[in-house]
Amino acid sequence: MGHDFYYSQEYKEKQSVIMKENWKKGVFDFIFKREKRICARKECGKIFEVKQSDPKIYCCRSCAGKVNNVGRVLPEETKLKIAKALTGRKNPHSGTGGGGGGRKKVPRIETVCANPKCRKVFLKEQWKIRKFCSNKCAMKVIGGKPTSPKAARGKAGIRKGIDDKIYFYSRWEANFARLLNYFNIKWEYQPKTFDLKTQSYTPDFYLPNHDVFIEVKNFLWKYSKIRDRKFRKLYPNIKLILLLKKDYLELEKKYSQFIKNWEYKNSPFEDVIRDKQ
Repeated sequence: MGHDFYYSQEYKEKQSVIMKENWKKGVFDFIFKREKRICARKECGKIFEVKQSDPKIYCCRSCAGKVNNVGRVLPEETKLKIAKALTGRKNPHSGTGGGGGGRKKVPRIETVCANPKCRKVFLKEQWKIRKFCSNKCAMKVIGGKPTSPKAARGKAGIRKGIDDKIYFYSRWEANFARLLNYFNIKWEYQPKTFDLKTQSYTPDFYLPNHDVFIEVKNFLWKYSKIRDRKFRKLYPNIKLILLLKKDYLELEKKYSQFIKNWEYKNSPFEDVIRDKQ
């Protein structure tokens, strides 16, 4: 690969030395510098601080509106229409009643927890998209499902060059499938889900001729580490291999040049159907 030197220890150490020297010289001081400005509204004259790159000339929105909205006079007919439309409505800025020293109270609605084993009624803000009463309930339900396209950070979609029905959740998974095809290794994608009591686990690949499961993982978060330990404890006789970032990059470096349509970080998304069928 043409850019492999970026990953070498020598290059990283060299860049580290350069960056430390630049910090000492004050090259990056502009990030933290602030300058004082006087509000452009003559009647205000308040002094405020901003970043040097910030084009702000007014101390607040109120001052900006008082200057920029001059001349924006609504016709009397329009004012009457607005007043008539708002008649009988509560002022959204006055709160929902009660004391609290003028503090605004946000109205809440009753919602039933989406966990079928809980069904607890809890209060949530009207604008919040919340289905569970707690994180514990959420993980009991969501933790038992495969990664969703929204949660996956990679390029999710169907790769027509691999299979017209399989929906891969990242380019790493798709590339690993290409690699298996290159070596004529029979594979299945997410064929089985294992019950881990408090959560479920669906490994990415299964190689039937080798009787081994493979999980393609960029990074192991705390949740993933706990899940991995549970799996190995409950299913000690089942082989599971974690293909982590270091292993994936080594395979990419060695074989990507021989495999058609190998996807890189900035590869075009031509052969992929984004919407799940």
